[in-house]
Amino acid sequence: MEALDRSNHSLNHLVCLGHYLLADLPSLLSEYQVGFIDPHGVHFSDEDYKRTGKRWRLREDSADIERIPDQFSPYKGIFDCNDEVFSQGRYNGTLFRFPLRSSPSKLSDTLYTSEKVETLFESFKADAHLMLVFLQHLESIELYVKGENECNHRRVFQVKIVDESLQTVRTKREEFHSKITPGKVASDSVTVTYPITIETVDFDLPSADNAKKHSFLVTNYFCGGQVSSTFKKLMTDKALSYLPMVGVAMALPTGPRLQTPDIKGHVFCFLPLPVQKASLTGLPVHVNGFFALNQNRRYIKSPNADQEELEKGGRQLTDRSLLWNKCLLEEAIPRAYATMILEAIKEKAVFVPKVAIYK
Repeated sequence: MEALDRSNHSLNHLVCLGHYLLADLPSLLSEYQVGFIDPHGVHFSDEDYKRTGKRWRLREDSADIERIPDQFSPYKGIFDCNDEVFSQGRYNGTLFRFPLRSSPSKLSDTLYTSEKVETLFESFKADAHLMLVFLQHLESIELYVKGENECNHRRVFQVKIVDESLQTVRTKREEFHSKITPGKVASDSVTVTYPITIETVDFDLPSADNAKKHSFLVTNYFCGGQVSSTFKKLMTDKALSYLPMVGVAMALPTGPRLQTPDIKGHVFCFLPLPVQKASLTGLPVHVNGFFALNQNRRYIKSPNADQEELEKGGRQLTDRSLLWNKCLLEEAIPRAYATMILEAIKEKAVFVPKVAIYK
């Protein structure tokens, strides 16, 4: 991926994804430093201390880097990263490297080949039009491939916010973030609603068939004002460090004379969760929330059978992550949904068919 969303949540999601699924020794190059993550603690440990990673500063540690050039050579020739980056001591961006796991390890038995990565690419393409709907900074994602004997990368796919709606989306995102203060209960809720059109282009297809557009009306909502005492307490819980941020998106036609697409409402935690029955909303809209997720980051954390029995017996949940998700679902998301409907009714700047509003 050429560009990455700069929110910590999405960045952490990507690191975890690559770390646990693809590689045992992921690394990253960013600005003035390069670092390796070694969960097994075998590459950088000594008799006195077990180390699960190591960081080099491109300038200060240049002599060390020059002594082991093979460790850093895979970064050179990737997009705009070259020898000059290492000699000058700065890379203007961030690159992640996930060497594919070719043999089982204590971390995972899952092996990855280039063919399996191509399958991942195809899976990404299928849902690519959803990837940018609720992200707060990212505007474009591109997939490139480079054959073993090829000198240059070849772009195979792109998903982006189209130019016609890009400035509106930027303005609304900035307006939303400028009014948010993390770690505090806002005196009023913060909300923005805007249309967004996302285009996917598959460069492996004939030019007449390779582009598709998807339009949505998106409401981002930061919950504040009158909320339950439980929700208010969780908002300022430093151990959780979650934001009461949710969103709702309804499908729009991509043109005035076109029909509104029918969608199966999907659950997002900024990025869409894996498509399963549990990740469908049962609503004609997509729903996003800063949810507490299970350890594998694939599902929203939910009560187990014992906890459900306790709730049925009138006893309150004590797990703060579960309580947080309950507050988002019962207090924040309904407000966002109602706000989006009201905004859609009075929206004048974009064509919102009545059938899309009253589904």
